[in-house]
Amino acid sequence: MYNDSKWLSLSGAAVYLDVSTDTIGRRAVVWTDDPQPGKVRFKYLKLGEDTRMERRYYAEDLERMMVTA
Repeated sequence: MYNDSKWLSLSGAAVYLDVSTDTIGRRAVVWTDDPQPGKVRFKYLKLGEDTRMERRYYAEDLERMMVTA
């Protein structure tokens, strides 16, 4: 995974799963302590003091969304 990062941007999450950003958006839910099947949790996080809060998607939820046929 991306340097063992736990949080990905919207575009990073979409690239990781090879889907559109709209697909990630439709499956996104605000962070809860418990994972939700078929959903990817996000938090608003800052990269530094002088940066704005942006949605970051939890990589482990993206892993759970991938299934084998």
